Amino acid sequence: MNREKRKSQLAAGVRWLVLGLLLLGLGGCGWFSSDTKKELEGSADSLIQDGLDAYQRNSYEKAVEAFQTLKDRYPYSQYAILAELKLADSYYLNKDYELAATSYKEFERLHPANEVIPYIVFQQGMSYFKQMPTVDRDQSRTILAVQEFSRLIKSFPQSEFVTQAKANRDQALKNLATHEFLIGEFYFKQGNCQAALGRFEWINKNYPDIPPPPKMASYRETCQKKMSAGK
Repeated sequence: MNREKRKSQLAAGVRWLVLGLLLLGLGGCGWFSSDTKKELEGSADSLIQDGLDAYQRNSYEKAVEAFQTLKDRYPYSQYAILAELKLADSYYLNKDYELAATSYKEFERLHPANEVIPYIVFQQGMSYFKQMPTVDRDQSRTILAVQEFSRLIKSFPQSEFVTQAKANRDQALKNLATHEFLIGEFYFKQGNCQAALGRFEWINKNYPDIPPPPKMASYRETCQKKMSAGK
């Protein structure tokens, strides 16, 4: 990772911290005495710095350890919200996409009014998008990606992430349509025209904005002719 990108990541971390402080305040620290508060924040300060340093070095496993420890030990620290966010980002950048999706979802549950929620929703979509299999496999993760990108587009239409979300959603929808086409093609080659047509019609109905696979039109025409001749 180049130096400019590392600087950008650190700046983003500071930005999320400021947002977290503004939105959540430091109310939790009021539970402790002045001396205890200083001790706790000193330890939390060390952990957040360790986590951010590891994050900048692309040492995401170490970053996860630091952020998770801070989150568990000092849930009322002024750094807790930043640790929660960077924990999810660390999982994502380490390609632990399932854990990333879970962490982003947990962040949204805990802080539904936070200003970074559009980013959180986008990253949930990306976590599923990165897990999309080839079109001949189960498409559960593809469907989840479509749902999250669609949620972002609908709920936060002015977000800076919408353009990319639309492009990714289109790709995911294309994968879903192709998956259905392959099933229809299988039925077609087995001579089951009724089942094949059902799949092709389902594609046209549910993916109207996605160009159909090139062979689908000829398959439909062949099936329709066969079924008409059999009446």
